[in-house]
Amino acid sequence: MHGGGFNRIVGIFVTSSESPTASQYVLRVPRFDASRLDRDLAPLQLLRRRSKIKVPEVTAFDTTSHNVLESPYMIQTRIPGSPLFPAYPDLPYELKYDIAYELGRVFSELNSIRSVVAGRLTLSPSQGPLRIQPFNNMDPDATVLYENGPPAQKPSDMLLALLEYKKELVVAEGPKQSFRVSFFDSFIVVASEMSARGLFDDNYYCLCHPDLEPRNILVSPPSPTQPQAITGILDWDSALFAPPFMSCPPPMWLWAWNDEGEEDERLPNMTPPTPDLRELKQLFEYVAGATYLRFAYGPQYRLARKLMRFAIDGLQSNEDLKSAELFLANNYRTPLLDSSVADELDAQKDAKPF
Repeated sequence: MHGGGFNRIVGIFVTSSESPTASQYVLRVPRFDASRLDRDLAPLQLLRRRSKIKVPEVTAFDTTSHNVLESPYMIQTRIPGSPLFPAYPDLPYELKYDIAYELGRVFSELNSIRSVVAGRLTLSPSQGPLRIQPFNNMDPDATVLYENGPPAQKPSDMLLALLEYKKELVVAEGPKQSFRVSFFDSFIVVASEMSARGLFDDNYYCLCHPDLEPRNILVSPPSPTQPQAITGILDWDSALFAPPFMSCPPPMWLWAWNDEGEEDERLPNMTPPTPDLRELKQLFEYVAGATYLRFAYGPQYRLARKLMRFAIDGLQSNEDLKSAELFLANNYRTPLLDSSVADELDAQKDAKPF
């Protein structure tokens, strides 16, 4: 089967004389030694335990290379349905309506799954209770037991500590990285000013799927045996616990499909041009709920999502550096917020999206 950037994917059909129908599975084998199968497994375990979101069921796995494949692996039951990409624009409207409704429920559910600590879900070495690897400490011994509750550290403090941590890592690489250090100095100033304006006051962390795109959503026309249109959501490898604005990027493809490339998050709240598209957008927003509406469209939270991604992922490539330059040049007077943007943030901090 077509694999992803980090996993080889193999379809498996198991036949038996006792059953005329073959059982179907998917084998996932990491492409790189640095891949973390424990982080792939942990979100699936949590979601099957705490939500109604349809995700693959893991039937077998090995996080070591001490097996016949000489590699870590995971075997999942194969979910019926087809990816929404590239089929979505040609689907019948009735199916799009069901998809919009069900995706809204997914957004709402993700926001309800909380954590005391921000970071990535992982498994303990003994595959015992779920744990969290904090963003600002990658030492395996630094993981903490997953717990649902209020945060141990305010999101504003977490973000600033994470940026300082990433800056220290770059400083340790030597003077040739001074240009990267200057980026993090600017990010820290931006984060401080945004925090002072109350943009990180929401005191919780929720589960986020950073790649909730059509290619990772499987659908099938509803039937008596399969009443839901969305049959499964894939690729939870990058799932994380983060402030709620991170779980609310608008799924613009629902009402503004773009065949030409990535969607521009500056345009998501434009009114769709047709009654059907307007209905899809309104339905999704209604089901996704008030939290989504608060964090999805405001420019302040669009910028906060970008800043949080820089804090989590760092500046690892030339593309990251170009993106950081655009972020600062287009939105701020480096290293301080441009006054016009600062005024807009103040004016829209508590505004509703429409």
